Amino acid sequence: MKSTIQIAVAAMLMVSSATFAAGQTTAPATSTSVPAATSTAPMADTKADLKAEKKQIRAEKKAALAECKKLKGADKKACKKEAKAKEATAMADLKAKK
Repeated sequence: MKSTIQIAVAAMLMVSSATFAAGQTTAPATSTSVPAATSTAPMADTKADLKAEKKQIRAEKKAALAECKKLKGADKKACKKEAKAKEATAMADLKAKK
């Protein structure tokens, strides 16, 4: 089970890295083009938007950690690591949007 979770976390990190790298590429601008990396949330324009997005990220982490409380042993530890990794990735993505 531990190796399965480690593989899942590694895959998640690779996908987020690939998404970030895809967002860094330049493409010719056309009126019908879609950005290479799209986010579920709109770009943060103001400090209030950034603060709200950070609050949402923290709330998602808190909810994920609450779900981890139901688990025991190695599964619980892996669940917590995954929740923290997701938060770190989301915060890094938010910082990159600035």
